[in-house]
Amino acid sequence: MKLYDSNNAWKELNYLLPLDFQMKEDFMPIEEVWNWKGNKIHLDRYLNSNSEYRIFLHHGVGTNGRQLNMILGHKLAKLGYEVVAIDNLGYGMTEVNQKDITYTDWVHCFADFVNYETERDYKKTVLYGLSAGGMLCYNASFYIKEVHGIIGMCFLKNDDKIVGKETAKFGWSNWFVLPIMQLSSYLGLKRMKIPMKLVSKMDMLVNNDKALNIFLKDKVSAGASVQLQFLYEYMTYPLPIPVSEFDKCPILLTQPENDRWTPLYLSERSMSGIKAPFVIKVLENGSHFPIEVKALKQLLAYTSEFLQSLKNNKL
Repeated sequence: MKLYDSNNAWKELNYLLPLDFQMKEDFMPIEEVWNWKGNKIHLDRYLNSNSEYRIFLHHGVGTNGRQLNMILGHKLAKLGYEVVAIDNLGYGMTEVNQKDITYTDWVHCFADFVNYETERDYKKTVLYGLSAGGMLCYNASFYIKEVHGIIGMCFLKNDDKIVGKETAKFGWSNWFVLPIMQLSSYLGLKRMKIPMKLVSKMDMLVNNDKALNIFLKDKVSAGASVQLQFLYEYMTYPLPIPVSEFDKCPILLTQPENDRWTPLYLSERSMSGIKAPFVIKVLENGSHFPIEVKALKQLLAYTSEFLQSLKNNKL
């Protein structure tokens, strides 16, 4: 199986984090593989048999599981939670053995994994998603048997044209690009790979030039390419259940203050009228992928408070 020892990007990024948030050699996650439909799904896990909760981390389209463990997972593990970060199809150290990759595959791969873990070794489930991972957690929760809470860095309704226009690199062109993408798929080009940094505002992933340069060169995170059919479906995927009917669990939005890619008003638009308890916490001075010390401390604090509130049934 492929391991993160073979990837230098996360190591370089790790040294750019505040010293207290850098992952240390004496507290690294266990790397595992979970087989899903012939694919070797890579897992970055912190085990804790005494934990009441298992926190599942899901990346966005510019990050991977190891990078989520860097900014949050390993800190939650030190607080006593069991944590597992997944690399979905096409990202991180996951080895893909299927020809077609769609956004629907992402949703069901994640949901199937969470259900498998819960049946294998029961712990209460909490989902955390960064960037596109936020709404993916929401979408996947419809297919997950038991979810006690969802935390996200943003929640963007995939098929909202305003959201699409604001987050795409050339959003003004979406009105004719989407039909062309759909036609191209029908003409046999659905597996054509497109670098995400060419179609998204990946240059706004992090507000640190050195970190951004590392990200953009990393083929298993911000430098990754996706199939045309994945991108089209990602941009048009309808919610499995409207937010006005969603009451499965409480949701926490941890919104970076200086997020230049997915500002707060887009998540507020996407989640407007949600039935479930919905709390917004702003991470001061934080980038879309937060590496700033105050933002990271607040991310950990707000996440911990949310988890504690679940334990105390206060949400």
